[in-house]
Amino acid sequence: MNGVHNEAGESPVLQTENASPAVDKEFRHGPTGTLTRLAGAAELAAVNELHSRCSQDSLHKRYLGTRTGLTPGEWQHMTDGGTALTWVTYSPESPEHLIAVLQLVGSAGGDSADLGLLIEDPWQNRKLGTALVRHARTQGHRIGATAITGTVDRQNTAMLRILKGLGASLSFGGGSVIDAVLALPTIDDRLAPAQRERHPGSVGMASAGCLPLC
Repeated sequence: MNGVHNEAGESPVLQTENASPAVDKEFRHGPTGTLTRLAGAAELAAVNELHSRCSQDSLHKRYLGTRTGLTPGEWQHMTDGGTALTWVTYSPESPEHLIAVLQLVGSAGGDSADLGLLIEDPWQNRKLGTALVRHARTQGHRIGATAITGTVDRQNTAMLRILKGLGASLSFGGGSVIDAVLALPTIDDRLAPAQRERHPGSVGMASAGCLPLC
């Protein structure tokens, strides 16, 4: 991998984490200087290498069990763009070295999407997780979701703090897990200020739909 380019062979436009994320564009996380973009179908090996570098504790918090990687079938589904979206994060100095993978997988026949996030241990606790979950929240409408859901281990205080900080509803049921529901922002929240001025009549998203720039 020698960098990411669009179909025309041009470098994609970068956005900061506070910009309104557009389709298929990278965004930069300021505090870490990392870049995040949509994952490609051919990147399974790099993603599984990321898994191999993560601690057992991180893998357990991600999968609530023992997992060492993803299968080709799982990765194909996660990158098809129709019912699932997956992003990868890397440092500009080492684009082949993935440090995080973020996934939204739509529920069958529903309007929610399950959230999955794995960050390599040295990159945790640097506000990258918050930026990635916020990014997923602005993009869930692309697969017909109106809410993001997740099942979180009670010991995963970092993820619970992120979800709570973004306004998620937490259900403290029995057992060792907590169910979270995070509503997607309205179309007004997803639009940048200049876009809001061009679309003064925009309303909250009651069902699946695309932004004007989709």
